[in-house]
Amino acid sequence: MGQHSLEIPSSPKAIACILTCPEDRCTSKENPTKQASPSLIFTHGAGGTLASEAIATFSLGFGVQLPILCFQGTMNLKSRVKMFNAVIEHQTFSDCLGGRSMGARAAVMAASASTRHLVLVSYPLHTNKEVRDQILADLAPEIKVVFVSGDRDSMCDLQRLEEVRRRMRCKTWRIVVKGADHGMSVKPKAATEDIIKKSGEVVAAWIENNDERQKEGKIFWNGEGFAEWSGWCSEPPLVLDSNGEHDPESVAPLKNKSYSKRERDVDVVRNSGAAEPVSKRTRNRQKD
Repeated sequence: MGQHSLEIPSSPKAIACILTCPEDRCTSKENPTKQASPSLIFTHGAGGTLASEAIATFSLGFGVQLPILCFQGTMNLKSRVKMFNAVIEHQTFSDCLGGRSMGARAAVMAASASTRHLVLVSYPLHTNKEVRDQILADLAPEIKVVFVSGDRDSMCDLQRLEEVRRRMRCKTWRIVVKGADHGMSVKPKAATEDIIKKSGEVVAAWIENNDERQKEGKIFWNGEGFAEWSGWCSEPPLVLDSNGEHDPESVAPLKNKSYSKRERDVDVVRNSGAAEPVSKRTRNRQKD
């Protein structure tokens, strides 16, 4: 895998970028002296940089399979959208845009008629004062969107996200990162890097092949030293939890779905509609 730094002309100053790509895809096939076009243009959150773990590690995971161009932005949302447009124009590429947190909002706002994929990591759906759902509902039906959200993200409640997804005109997928907060940090802390890298790998694979029959998946720390991907599965059924409310984490497994024994046991109980034993629920929460 290779990484190359570049600057894209813009006003009032050039935009710093890093292109991460597989070794055999770092240059254009038509012109070996020219850098390859990205498969994803991506940017960080409000307080992040290109060196932030959530960006740098995601890029390493994604870049194993496809080229990703990450750019350094300001903390101002409108300015970030303007920078997206400058990068898009320079790269003559707008098929797939993405970002994390505020960068994800900017990606949605920068989407154009030629955009076909959006990668929204830790999308900040709500604060104490507002819900940022209208720009999602307004997306064109032709766009495919993948959300990557931690189940402890205080700015993106999973049930509220499901409600928004049902109102969106475009097709959406969701990757739930077990135990992750808004910054994609998990416990143990040593697992965070592997979890974020795995999310990059899964997103890259999704861009190349997204099955509209399978739109749900989980990334989790298996407790044995590495992150695991559940594989894509069908839409979650309307399973009710013990309070009579829809459980947004419920997932209906397919026969070809790859589960660890622990994940399979939890989902079997949830999808049966039965109450999960307290001792087992407590034990799983401690492991996750």
